[in-house]
This record gives sequence, C-alpha cells and structure tokens, in this order.
Amino acid sequence: MDSTNTITQQHIFDLRTMTGQSYFDRDSMLTATIPPGVKGYSTGVAGDAVPYSIGNDDIMSVVLLSCLAIVTISVGRSWGFISRQARNFFYAPHDTDAVTETTSELRFQVVMVFIGILLMGLVSYIYATETIAHPFRMGDNYGLMGIMAAMFLAYFLLKWLATSVVNMTFFDGKKNVQWMRLQLFLTTMQGGLVLPFVLLLVYFQFSVEIVLLCLAVVLFLNKMLTFYKCWSIFFRQNGGLLQTFLYFCALEMTPLLAFGGAWLALTDFLKVNY
Repeated sequence: MDSTNTITQQHIFDLRTMTGQSYFDRDSMLTATIPPGVKGYSTGVAGDAVPYSIGNDDIMSVVLLSCLAIVTISVGRSWGFISRQARNFFYAPHDTDAVTETTSELRFQVVMVFIGILLMGLVSYIYATETIAHPFRMGDNYGLMGIMAAMFLAYFLLKWLATSVVNMTFFDGKKNVQWMRLQLFLTTMQGGLVLPFVLLLVYFQFSVEIVLLCLAVVLFLNKMLTFYKCWSIFFRQNGGLLQTFLYFCALEMTPLLAFGGAWLALTDFLKVNY
C-alpha cells in the first residue's frame, strides 16, 4: 500500500514538472503532499484581509484604557464638586460669584470635555465605517478618526463662541458667567457618560444602533436640562417662556442640526462614489 502511494505521488510530481500546471493544482489535499522543492505549483490564493477593528488595535486600546483610567481617577477626586453641582442644579443662587470652581476642578472639566470629543469622534467613525458600504478616499484609519473628532471640536468651539456673543449682547456679565459654567459642567457630564457606551461598542460587540440610541437619550437629557437652566438663568423673572424657546432653538438646536448636515456632507465627500 505504501509503495502504491509513493508511485502515485511520484507520477503526479513528474507530470507537474513537465507541464508546470495541472488539474491537481485545484486539489488542496494533493498540493499539501507536494514537497517544497518541487517547482511549478501554487499553494493557493490569498484570502480576504481581516477588516480593521478598534478593539484589535493596540494603540487605540491604550488610548481607551488611558481615558478610562483618567476618567475614573478624575471623577474620584472631583466627586465633591460633582455632587455640589448636582445639588445646586435646580437652585438659582442670587450671588453667582458664591459658587466658583478651583483650578483642579476646572482642569478636570476641560479634560473631560476633550475626552468626550475624542469618544464621540470614535463613535462617528465606527458608525460611518459600518453603515456606509462605499470605501473611503483615505486609507488611514487614524486620519478618519482625527477628522471625526475635529468636527466635534469645531462644533463645540463655534457653538460656545456664538453663545458668548449673543449673551454678551443681551445679558449682563454675571448671568453669562453662570451660563458658561453650566455649559461646561453639562458637557463634562456628557463626556463621562459616553465612555461606557464606547467601551461596550468596541470590546463587547454591542450594536452600533443600540449605542447610538443610548447616546441620543443622553443628548436629549442634556438638552432638556439646558432648556430648564436657560429659562431659570435668563428669563425666569419676566416669565419669558417664548423667549426661552426661541433662544434654545437658535443657539442649541440649530447648531446641532447644522452639525448633522455637515457630518453627512463630509462623509459623502470622503467616501468613494462609483
């Protein structure tokens, strides 16, 4: 039996050597028995490349774990500030200078804002790559993540700039300071709430639609609290509910809708249209 197999394999090797290509090249069982020294045969075709995943990227894993460590340590050290802000949220103090942030508390909020911008950029990247069937013009995944995060950074900067200009035009300085502190605190808390959903999306294969729904709930609560404080700070004394609604639509909803349109336009520009 062994001699028969040896003769059969030798005949196959001789045939492959003379023709350079044979019908048996398609048989993986036969090609597996051919020694490496025999020329004129193929070991197979290259398979599809493994798609890029943030969860398998060592650099992004270090970034996300660093964000988790920073948020955990910062929240632990600033828990007194967070609880104080939460207790005073539905209370409008007469003296707006009575409640001030220390340098460490201000630093904590700024760091949390930038972490939130980075995380929302990652969510946008994942959503774009999973829902858009066309490939992108840029092959650099880090470049795409940076563009998404830069869009959120530009959105927050332009929104705060427009809000500052309007508030300095129509309201006094104390109310403006109180409003900016509120905006910074709400953005800080929003960034902290985004982190768990990003980790679930990246490492636990949560559906991107479910994560986006949860983030939409977080955004909705943020806007409702913003609407209440807008009325409480600027229009409570004269009962201007209509003015509150107009202010909220002009400086909160309009920039958000404009950002959504800009995001869609950018992704349409970056993808390859056949």
